[in-house]
Amino acid sequence: MLKPLSKKLNTLFITTIMLIITLIMIILCKNYIRMEQSNELIFFQRMAMQMMYQLEDNSHAFKSIVDSYQKYRRPIFCYVQNTSGTMVYQTDSDFPTDADTLLERLRIQTDKEDTFIIANDHKPTTDQSGIFEFKGTKNDNYLGILATVVTPNDTAYHLSLIYRQQSVFDILTKQMFLYISLWCLSFIAVTIISHLLIKKALKPTEVMLKSQKDFIASASHELKSPLAVILANAEKLEQLQIDHTEFRKSIKVLDQECMRMSKLIRDLLLLASSDAKSWTLCKSIVDIDTLLISLYETYEPICIRKKICLHLEISETSYPTFCTDGERLFQILSIYMENAIHHSINNKQIEIKTAVTAKHITFFVADHGSGIHKDDKPYIFNRFYCADKSRTDKSNFGLGLSIADELAKMMNGKAGFNDTDGGGATFFVTLPFK
Repeated sequence: MLKPLSKKLNTLFITTIMLIITLIMIILCKNYIRMEQSNELIFFQRMAMQMMYQLEDNSHAFKSIVDSYQKYRRPIFCYVQNTSGTMVYQTDSDFPTDADTLLERLRIQTDKEDTFIIANDHKPTTDQSGIFEFKGTKNDNYLGILATVVTPNDTAYHLSLIYRQQSVFDILTKQMFLYISLWCLSFIAVTIISHLLIKKALKPTEVMLKSQKDFIASASHELKSPLAVILANAEKLEQLQIDHTEFRKSIKVLDQECMRMSKLIRDLLLLASSDAKSWTLCKSIVDIDTLLISLYETYEPICIRKKICLHLEISETSYPTFCTDGERLFQILSIYMENAIHHSINNKQIEIKTAVTAKHITFFVADHGSGIHKDDKPYIFNRFYCADKSRTDKSNFGLGLSIADELAKMMNGKAGFNDTDGGGATFFVTLPFK
């Protein structure tokens, strides 16, 4: 009984904690991405300034100076031209977007910002623009700087530096294994902690329920003996030739109460067997037509006596071969029938029907009585649950439907109910053919 609750609590606890952990990791990832992008800007700006000063002191060593920055393994493109526009030096470009397009877009971005104008006066000075961000043709992002480098002999060069920014995917890939490992370790830890905490929290309840089940099983067995003695003596008293109205009335009440108690003990023993997992199935080929007719003939006299119309609907085509425990199935349908008769009134109808699919067969018992109140529906299959809160009906202990549910589960089937059109309730049991 506690297993479904334990599973739900575990799922809820693990899901909640992992959502919090996932949210924290998402925030950490965002912060890491922003930090990496900020570091790229700082790196690019410092590299550009350092390269400008080196070129200013040694303008003829473009290649050696630029190559020295390749040790950082950063995707950098360098383009140097003199004041007349002639290309002096250019590095190879392995960017997705070609170098000419990138240079053109950098210059367009520079013109838009209007933050850097290359000096054309007679005394040029070393200077640089700010950092510009622009996109390539392959959805790739770049940083760019335009600079003027003036050597000691007053020779000026225009320097264009382009740096390809890392994509979000590239940044995350570096830490992906770490984040996934942390998430998996967190999940394992939370699962273990959740299991231990919930198991410990439910332990007292589990012990109490076990004691309750043991008591019910023991009490049911112990009650059988005195009940048998009472029934035997009631039968002897009934055989006595005592012509007294009150005596006969008392014997009849005694017999009725003994039969009611016998039914309660039988139901309790069935549930005790279910809790102990000692129920067994005796599977055999069941003739569905015969089963339905037997159910009909068993309850037809009761329905006639209570002025209830009992209708049996059998398929015109042959039923598929069905292998199950016929006695257990008959027991489920009997519980449904007793429930339907109990809640039906005069001149109402009870219907016994079936529905067959490729893999399942469903048996229906529909009544047109008072139906089930919406407040009672979630608990209708619970043990000892009775919709009659006043307990005026002493023949119903609230065990029948719970037994039907237990039997259906044991047979790998499903018990349930729906509202009957026009009022009433339709109980069903769905069982697999295999």
